[in-house]
Amino acid sequence: MQHSHNGNVVNGSMVWSPVKSLWWSAMVGVALVGGWFTFSWAALVLFLATTGTVLLFGHSLGSHRKLIHDSFACPKWLEYLLVYTGVQVGLSGPLGLLAQHDLRDHAQRQPDCHDYLRHGRSFWKDGWWQLHCELRLDHPPRLAVPAHIAQDRFYRFLERTWMLQQLPPALLLYALGGWPFVIWGVCARIGAGVTGHWLIGYFAHNHGAMAHTVEGAAVQGHNVALASLLTMGESWHNNHHAYPGSARLGLYPGEWDPGWWVLVLLQRAGLAWNFRLPADCPPRAELRVHAALPIALPQAHKSWRATVGAIATASRQLLARRGQLVLEGPFVLLSEQAAHCLAGAGVQAQRTPLRSRLSFDHGGQTVRGLPALLIAVGTRNAFTAAAALVLLPLATLCELARSQVDA
Repeated sequence: MQHSHNGNVVNGSMVWSPVKSLWWSAMVGVALVGGWFTFSWAALVLFLATTGTVLLFGHSLGSHRKLIHDSFACPKWLEYLLVYTGVQVGLSGPLGLLAQHDLRDHAQRQPDCHDYLRHGRSFWKDGWWQLHCELRLDHPPRLAVPAHIAQDRFYRFLERTWMLQQLPPALLLYALGGWPFVIWGVCARIGAGVTGHWLIGYFAHNHGAMAHTVEGAAVQGHNVALASLLTMGESWHNNHHAYPGSARLGLYPGEWDPGWWVLVLLQRAGLAWNFRLPADCPPRAELRVHAALPIALPQAHKSWRATVGAIATASRQLLARRGQLVLEGPFVLLSEQAAHCLAGAGVQAQRTPLRSRLSFDHGGQTVRGLPALLIAVGTRNAFTAAAALVLLPLATLCELARSQVDA
């Protein structure tokens, strides 16, 4: 966006938006009532798969990191596909979403702004405003959409027809599974996506950890660690306020960012390049960094054979239940107290912020991530040991995939 006139982002009034309100109410209402009568495990799996897909590829990569912030480059056909998937979230068209996002960003950087733009009222009041109303500023700023986006014929078409774009997937799902698939794959997906977008916006501007402060800004972002996977990394909002142009949102050890992981895989496939990272963002005199941790950098790649060997060694230790294990890690998604409750009596849990994730050393090998947690839990008794051994192959594959992305 290009700012041509600052205007005033404080004075304005809230008015009920019939289209916005009825759209959300219809989707949530159909999902709650129809979902109750049409529930099946297949429909639930469909809901989880479609919601995760549109949030990851559509909202996080297409709408936010590409269209709004242009934080990476990719083929035009892929850009269109990602942005089209973002429209499937059901928030608005691409141009409307871009304009609303830029207005919030501009307002939150000012010394003061309207409570609607800062999520500054109570939880329920903010919910009513964000899901059912719109803000009419007395003297709105003029924020110009870049010409290459505003004049793009495909984006203008999506802006005019963004609600109708739910029809193609609805027809396909009806052909595959009838009304249950339509209700769970379209209505429930949209209801969850729109509601979740508001919830993360509310908490990410009111509660959570802060590694940075933007001096003089009306609003500070907060990191909502527990929602990092659900939001595909978008909940690292304090990081985003500090470096809004960065393609990577999870910047510090232990900050899971699925959107970044996918971008790395796309880069290796030759489908994404020119990533902007914090070091590439313009310097900001008003930015204050409070975190003592360094921004996470790729670690040296360990061979698959060495990783599998570490898991095999740890598995033998689990069966023998010998010695003391020390489970170390940042405990970003797991409190130290919860780690003590989960792990067996022979396991010590220690908070080690410089670790990138949970880990322990055994016989010269290091076991990290979910396998380390499984082995720690498996030391409790024979039942947890058996469960851990069954799950260890899957956990090992997940850890290997993550090591490939980090390498």
